Amino acid sequence: MGGLEILLLCALVHFFIVSASLALGEDATAPLAEFNDVFDPSGDPQAAFMGMTSNYPNFVAEEWSHVLTWDLFVGRYVWLDGLRRGIFTPHSVLFCNLIGPPGLLLHWLTCTLSGKPIIEPEEKQAIIDLE
Repeated sequence: MGGLEILLLCALVHFFIVSASLALGEDATAPLAEFNDVFDPSGDPQAAFMGMTSNYPNFVAEEWSHVLTWDLFVGRYVWLDGLRRGIFTPHSVLFCNLIGPPGLLLHWLTCTLSGKPIIEPEEKQAIIDLE
């Protein structure tokens, strides 16, 4: 299904950024409690996120490398899966690159609506054989 060089490069960049941030000490990385505030609907998630980006500059680099790696990895999977199985994928790849996980869900919905299984029987058997 193609080489993984670009994905590996992005993953290594992400790993380097996280490692470098951790090496700078506690003041360089956001405490987990502050990160949890980003997902607290009873508070102000947007303000919590903005606070993290201004108080912890390493957070921005880490988060973007994380997001780009996800977009490239899952977008690539969706695109190659569509090519291999003859499934229309431009809308799903676009969603993968714009908002991440919903692009994968849209691809699975497209598979279902086009009468193709989400996972081919051969792939499912290969996964079972790994166990």
